[in-house]
Amino acid sequence: MRLILTESRPLRLFSFTVLYVAQGLPFGLVSTALPAYLAEQGVSAGAIGSFIGIASLPWSFKLLAGPLMDRFSYLAMGRRRPWVMLSQLCLVLIGITFAFFPQGLENLVVLTTLCFLLNVFAAAQDVAVDGMAIDVLPPEEHGRANAFMALGQVVGISGSATISAFAMLHFGMPGIALMLTLGFGLILLLCVAVRERPGEKVLPWTEGRPAPRSLELHATNFKEIATNLAKALFLPASLLMLGVAFLFRFADGFWITVAPVVVVQQLGYASTAYSSWTSLAGFIAAVAGLIVGLWIDKRGAKLLYGSALLAYGALAVAVGLLELAWSEPAFLLAVLFLQAFVYQGVFVSFIATSMSLCWVKVAATQFAIYMAWANLGRSFGAGAMSAVEGRLSHNEMFFVIGLAFFVAVALAWKANLAAHRRRIEQLEGEDAGKLTPEFAPR
Repeated sequence: MRLILTESRPLRLFSFTVLYVAQGLPFGLVSTALPAYLAEQGVSAGAIGSFIGIASLPWSFKLLAGPLMDRFSYLAMGRRRPWVMLSQLCLVLIGITFAFFPQGLENLVVLTTLCFLLNVFAAAQDVAVDGMAIDVLPPEEHGRANAFMALGQVVGISGSATISAFAMLHFGMPGIALMLTLGFGLILLLCVAVRERPGEKVLPWTEGRPAPRSLELHATNFKEIATNLAKALFLPASLLMLGVAFLFRFADGFWITVAPVVVVQQLGYASTAYSSWTSLAGFIAAVAGLIVGLWIDKRGAKLLYGSALLAYGALAVAVGLLELAWSEPAFLLAVLFLQAFVYQGVFVSFIATSMSLCWVKVAATQFAIYMAWANLGRSFGAGAMSAVEGRLSHNEMFFVIGLAFFVAVALAWKANLAAHRRRIEQLEGEDAGKLTPEFAPR
């Protein structure tokens, strides 16, 4: 059976969905289950924010991996697939490593270090997968593919958050190790089975050859990568969207740090309950997000991006104003579900917009810069908790979150994505003529 990404739309959608599950596993652990557990153990909000900020830092340095992946690869196995397989293998090994530190949950330094290493390879896998997606997905599939990828990430986040909360309570670090190792290991098997283009090797010792398209896109030196990157990255729409991405992730990082402190420490709910609610809301929102992907393919991402950012900001301000209602369970559940839905709209349109900004020749590097810059914003947002703790009340923190989203909306409104795509097409024409699709979606 030929499992070739460029030959089958269903296979593309399935494969990228599953590969994004792998990226969701660390997110659910680091951003939901562990902060809620630490809050339940009485760890201060500032320390929790520092943990999230440091453990998430590798996602801010994905741009270091992009040039390496654009420049080097074992093309006989595909342009991006060798990097995906290597990163996935490292994730399996790091998952096993968690079992060797059974006291890690009681030692914040050890826990932060392990989660930092986990995110190093999760971020590298993300760069490789995103580069592969831009290489093999036709533009008319970007919206629905990103919706499926977002669904995969949420499945990983939700499953990881729920299982991690249970595993920490009953088995400690060895339970987390088992969850990570099994999850990453199964996804590694998919990486081995699926190839990018016809004729490529399955494994280094099997028969195969580089695809002509991979040879055509392969950069011969770092100077070529840097020159092409500068041409695409410093266009006006690209710079504006970098600002939007940073503000979106800053505000969201602030939210995910404040929320468990309010719900678990201030209101007294169990960490397992918070993780379960968040996971359920995120999963339902991700399924609904599949419709968003189809809408993007027909209408474009910019309108949805701006609208979802505006809705997220309005929700944050409303939460800040309605502090007296925080103690009502129905209000908390409504906020959790509304936040999950608006976040999903922002996230899917954010990824689709970022893909549309990329020039395929330097896709891994350019897309990695967008994602790294956005995730740097997320680390700053999580770390901001320790900076404002004691200066702002919890409800005032939600006003700061809302303000960041409103500024992001203003920047997104000014970006001309159509003009950007015309310029990218000019660059492609100047470089090597128009690219010819090598597959027909089916």
